[in-house]
Amino acid sequence: MKDIIIVCAGTYGMEVLSVIDAINLQLRLKGQEEKYNVLGFLDDNPNALDGKNVKIPIIGKISDWQPKGNEVYAIGAAFPKVKEKLSIMLKERGCKFETLIAPWSIVSDYCTLGEGCFITAYSISAGVTLGDFVNINASSICAGSVIGDYSTTTGFTVVDNATIGKRVFIGSHAVVVPGVTVGDDAQVSVGSIVTSDVEKGATVFGVPAAQIG
Repeated sequence: MKDIIIVCAGTYGMEVLSVIDAINLQLRLKGQEEKYNVLGFLDDNPNALDGKNVKIPIIGKISDWQPKGNEVYAIGAAFPKVKEKLSIMLKERGCKFETLIAPWSIVSDYCTLGEGCFITAYSISAGVTLGDFVNINASSICAGSVIGDYSTTTGFTVVDNATIGKRVFIGSHAVVVPGVTVGDDAQVSVGSIVTSDVEKGATVFGVPAAQIG
């Protein structure tokens, strides 16, 4: 069994905890040993769990935390630049990050997954490559797609044989069609259909998606 610590005790941290609980439950139902022992959360706000029905405590601050031993970590944050900042800070201190895959996800054995990914996907097809600290939330990532470090897809997103850069945020119900490249630090707004390349740092919206920022 691995000791694990969740970084950030906000709403997304609760989602990470729920997936860890689901992984452990699935193993228990099979008569197997649980995979994770949750030691607690890290958060610079000591009151972050107030009013939440959570028995797992906040055990320290992110800002001054030092790893204790062989524990692994998971980041409970979805925004790309937050994930990047926290992961770099904690990795420099020696923290190691776990890739978590929800039991209800369908993930091909023929994918490449980076460190610290968090996957609650509908499906990830063969030939997909995910960088480090990529979040895939209730999305379909089709064969041949590449998604760069720290990027996040939200609910009901479809990425079809496309190339997504680093620190990209893709909003709910968006579609990125085959052959398209979305540049680093871009944002694809809710409900957009991306039919042509998106420049680095651009924000796009609409059907078809056009640059708005």
